[in-house]
Amino acid sequence: MARVLLFWLLLSGPAVSAAEPDKVTLQLKWKHQFQFAGYYAAKEKGFYREAGLDVNIVEAETGTDPVREVAAGRAQFGVGTSELILNRYRGANIRVLGVIFQHSPLSLITLASSGIDHVHKLVDRKVMIEANSAELFAYLYQEGFTPRAFALQHHSQDLNDLLSGKTDAMSVYVTDELYELKRQRIAYNQFSPNMSGIDFYGDNFFTLDSELQTKPERVKAFREATLRGWRYAMQNPEELVQLIYQQYSQRHSIEHLRYEAAAMAELMKPDLIDPGYMNKGRWQHIAQTYHQLGLLPENFDVEAMLYFPDSEADLSKLRTTLYYGAVGLALMSLLSVVLFRFYRRASINENRLNTMFEHAPLSLIVLDERCHIKSWNTEAEKTFLWRSSEMLGKNIMSMVAPQYCADVEQKLAEVIRRHKVVRCENLNLRRDGSEILCEWLNAPFQDAKNRANFILCMARDITEQKHLEQQLEQAAHYDQLTSLPNRALILELIKQSLAVAARQKTKLAILFLDLDGFKAVNDRLGHNIGDLLLQATAKRLSHVIRNCDYAGRLAGDEFLVILQDIGGRENAQRVADILQRTIAKPLTLNSHPVTVTASIGISLYPDDADDIDLLINEADQNMYQAKRGELD
Repeated sequence: MARVLLFWLLLSGPAVSAAEPDKVTLQLKWKHQFQFAGYYAAKEKGFYREAGLDVNIVEAETGTDPVREVAAGRAQFGVGTSELILNRYRGANIRVLGVIFQHSPLSLITLASSGIDHVHKLVDRKVMIEANSAELFAYLYQEGFTPRAFALQHHSQDLNDLLSGKTDAMSVYVTDELYELKRQRIAYNQFSPNMSGIDFYGDNFFTLDSELQTKPERVKAFREATLRGWRYAMQNPEELVQLIYQQYSQRHSIEHLRYEAAAMAELMKPDLIDPGYMNKGRWQHIAQTYHQLGLLPENFDVEAMLYFPDSEADLSKLRTTLYYGAVGLALMSLLSVVLFRFYRRASINENRLNTMFEHAPLSLIVLDERCHIKSWNTEAEKTFLWRSSEMLGKNIMSMVAPQYCADVEQKLAEVIRRHKVVRCENLNLRRDGSEILCEWLNAPFQDAKNRANFILCMARDITEQKHLEQQLEQAAHYDQLTSLPNRALILELIKQSLAVAARQKTKLAILFLDLDGFKAVNDRLGHNIGDLLLQATAKRLSHVIRNCDYAGRLAGDEFLVILQDIGGRENAQRVADILQRTIAKPLTLNSHPVTVTASIGISLYPDDADDIDLLINEADQNMYQAKRGELD
């Protein structure tokens, strides 16, 4: 019997060894903190072990590049930013497995005491921006900054450098460094890329194509266990706070970790968007932003770098467009009147009403007094991408973009309190993480026994409509060739600026600019090159002037520039000198070298005149004197 038992144990030995979990390494992008809670949860709750994995989670030191660590084989998986697109383009065969932060936590901050309360006050200031922060540079580019506009410093990762004045602005994670400022009650200014419409994904976890090709089941198992960990972490934040503090790092206090957990929930929206969800169209938009920065070719295809385990089903969802077309406001109002009247009448046939509600051609949602969703029709499922079963019982505010929450709460409270129909427009979150602009009609009604108050909300997606309106606005008020304000708009802007200057008792300068040699370029090289020259001039004007100033095209090669709160003539002349030097820089247009100069005339309010026509005429005359060389 003993021999049989021994023989059995010997035979069983290799089987036990074969069942050993597969050892892999995950390289984080920074030190241990709640930012990586999902990975810790997957490890400590046994999700990785159940998937047949023994995962070694490695924190980063200053200078650690997760992509380099994975590419070198020192890790099989890593955590990165949206710059993974650039890594892919540069030759690293990155495969993104999932998105964790639906919105990037990166921002620039300054101390309120510094007086830098506007992003354009960063000119000539010291700025620390950490590595892999392309969205911040995209934001600054959108605001007209050039690489030399400020002094870029090496990021020390030490908030004390901002507090001590060693730097004037610092990039931070809103989930992390802001805690210390709030704890010490230090006032700060925050500049986020989304202020310019740049909305990148935040943390993403990734591997390489080679790992996916050789170990596809391991990659899939790692992804599924990781997402399971993130779901658990965001459902049990306090448990993870304690776990991180006790087993991983005490670099952050318990309160700091709690703050981080709460801030992350705002960026992840875990109750609405499943961790890991990513949208190909959103990645393509990020790639287009990088293209505008000159970092990617125009048509870089991101699809090859994205991993979808159930490719057919997921890609079908990603490619589905659910804009149901513009339903007229008149139809919306008519339907609302009918439905509101039906709801107020207890005698109406309930089945008939339910059928109308469910199949109405507009999104209909019923809320209780606490704004919890009681009903959600088929069109709402198509518009917002959530099924009714996913939304019933949730608070409607969970799908409202954060910047609109306070206003929407106030309007819904008004519906109940004043028993009136209230209209509003606001951005709403969809299940795929995208945002759409909706027009809402919200009306009160009561149940059959008048014992409970409800709100019937009717939503219409007006994203495309607003886009068309903006295009019409652009065509009416902006020059088609240069995209600068056209003659009508720049004259209106002068009128508005003069009113502001009179009220605030400040000085305003008007610069009348004419290109010297433009006609010769047009005649010698053709109108196409002339058009490119005007476009290049417009960009140069926009890059030189401040955000509070305006540049517009009058006609031909004539431009007007408005300098608000300029202080005096010497400041206006300084700007004019910079413009002349900038415009005089050589250009290459369609392989043709082109150089032109500019004559600029200046008029000053109120020194020269206080009337718009007189000011423009004064600047025009001074420009012609400059062109003839009659001014000193």
